[in-house]
Amino acid sequence: MLEIYIARHGQTEWNREGRLQGWLNSALTDQGVESAEILGREIDHIQFDAYYSSPSERAYKTLEIALSPMKPEIVTDERLMEMGLGEWQGKLMSEIRRDYKTAFDDYFHKPERFSLLGAESYYDVKDRVDHFINELVKVHFHHARPKKVLVITHGVTLMMMRLLFNGGDIKDLASYGVADNAKLHVYQFDGSRFHSMVEEHENFDAR
Repeated sequence: MLEIYIARHGQTEWNREGRLQGWLNSALTDQGVESAEILGREIDHIQFDAYYSSPSERAYKTLEIALSPMKPEIVTDERLMEMGLGEWQGKLMSEIRRDYKTAFDDYFHKPERFSLLGAESYYDVKDRVDHFINELVKVHFHHARPKKVLVITHGVTLMMMRLLFNGGDIKDLASYGVADNAKLHVYQFDGSRFHSMVEEHENFDAR
């Protein structure tokens, strides 16, 4: 059995301002730090076999705060990074909605059609996330005893993980919302399929 605990990073300055971050970064807000501390108290009783984080500072810092004062080994993996959004990164969503009407609509509502020069497609994100999940199962799944791993990642990346766990297609991603910051989603792999154990509240208006 394998249990995968996943959370999005804590709130950042750009989350609060309504800016898309992608591969860029902004600092955790006080609220973001507090939510990471709360996450730490929620998982304090759990004995994890491994800890994984996106290399983006907002994700890694969230995990560091949650695990404090422990200092276990944290494995960073670029496959857990947020969706790369090219020239949209750092821009306000209101600006993007105004200047890129069709692409903005596709980004939120028609993910199978989304295309932006210099950005990843949802299919690109699906490929790298699927590769990460398959490797995670290969390394950590064990028939004899339950194993647990903790993963800190980003809004779209977490959506994609859930889509893959549920066996959906890219077009189905539009029905998913972005998880609230630093809230746990838990999936169990039994050797043949994934089962949802915990699904936290979703925010359909922010990424």
